Amino acid sequence: MANHLAGHTTFTSRQELDSAVRRHLKGKRHKTNRTDRTVFELIHSHSGPFLVAQLTQKQMEDELDVSNSTIRRTIRKLIKLEMIRRVAFIEPETQGPGANIYVILPAGAWNDVDAD
Repeated sequence: MANHLAGHTTFTSRQELDSAVRRHLKGKRHKTNRTDRTVFELIHSHSGPFLVAQLTQKQMEDELDVSNSTIRRTIRKLIKLEMIRRVAFIEPETQGPGANIYVILPAGAWNDVDAD
């Protein structure tokens, strides 16, 4: 099993993760576009039993049918908005870069309320 993913999440249950995703999407709706939300939801959908996702940029490109530059730009934006954290992963066998680990961050009260 992929135990290298254990310990990266800050959630104790799938319900906590799902709630944080809903709060991020609601609280950041004016700061994100459709592509941002789609990439964020892709990361959420790939968050397995360890409540984190491990994806290559190529996997994201292929699943969403977008360019590499779009994925890179969107990931940087999601990090800046404090919606996710990216953890670089080094493949033990090759000592080369592997698929990054994407961690959805808790949504604090500061980003849940819009000035509507």
